[in-house]
Amino acid sequence: MKDFVVYECGGMGKFGKENFNKGNSWRKYCKRALENCECGCRVRVINPNDFFNFIDEPPQYKSQSEVMNLDLHKLRNSDLVIANFNDMHSLGSMAELAIAHERRIPIIGLDVDNQTLHPWQICMCERMFDDIDEMLDYIQDFYLR
Repeated sequence: MKDFVVYECGGMGKFGKENFNKGNSWRKYCKRALENCECGCRVRVINPNDFFNFIDEPPQYKSQSEVMNLDLHKLRNSDLVIANFNDMHSLGSMAELAIAHERRIPIIGLDVDNQTLHPWQICMCERMFDDIDEMLDYIQDFYLR
């Protein structure tokens, strides 16, 4: 059975150590829902915080270059990207979106606050959602069946 890999993209730095869970709880929710869905493939969801994050003491990484290169490696080897615009100004997220878009990896956007996003953020996404459960249903119906 083939693996279908989903990469989770979204703001992390703005939440920092103090509010780490605000930037990670949506990732855990999506990962649990997608990896447990009944579909024709084995779903693996890549949460970058499972590798390097702000709360590990001591940090598991030695440099930001190491973090960036691992995240981008995981992204480049994904079949789908979920982009949460929980921090629409996140430079790391924008770099990930540009790379995924250039590699023609489909991007599904999530903007629960209905912000005024940059037109390119919208154009890079196959579809935008303001509800996480509707987004997960869409991914299951159109990408995992």
